[in-house]
Amino acid sequence: MSLLVGAAVLLLALVVTVVATHRRQSAGHLEAWAVTRSQVRLLAPRLPPALVLGECLGRLLPEALIAQLMGAESGLAGVALATGVGLILPGGPMVALPLAMALAGAGAAAAALVALITAWSLLALNRVFIFEAPVLGWPFTLHRLLVSLPLPAAAGLAAGVATGGGWG
Repeated sequence: MSLLVGAAVLLLALVVTVVATHRRQSAGHLEAWAVTRSQVRLLAPRLPPALVLGECLGRLLPEALIAQLMGAESGLAGVALATGVGLILPGGPMVALPLAMALAGAGAAAAALVALITAWSLLALNRVFIFEAPVLGWPFTLHRLLVSLPLPAAAGLAAGVATGGGWG
């Protein structure tokens, strides 16, 4: 049912966007559509296999262990573990999001999932070593990491409170 609602929302957003861009004829909207088409061409072939992979991975994960380590009763330890996983998780969104989907299906709590995705977004070590430090330098990179370090736990706490589960 939620997939149907999500599809309806996306379809509505697409219709509103098409109507709005055609009512306002400018050169900018043609460029925006060109960029959109190129992004869709790039992501469309990757998304279905990533979602299938996430679903398959979710079926392989031991639900009892995931629920124990990252479930609603795992508390701060679950958020800390999820932050650590996000920190070392390689790859882009076609790796991180299917993993999060699989963990959710195996019983991980919202707080842990938010902490994982936030840590992956802000602290992923592969990006730090490959891109950030060589381009921006170690002093800036270390300052940014130190400032960002508490954010995954804070986001996990907020998600836990928002979903009524505290830290879990």
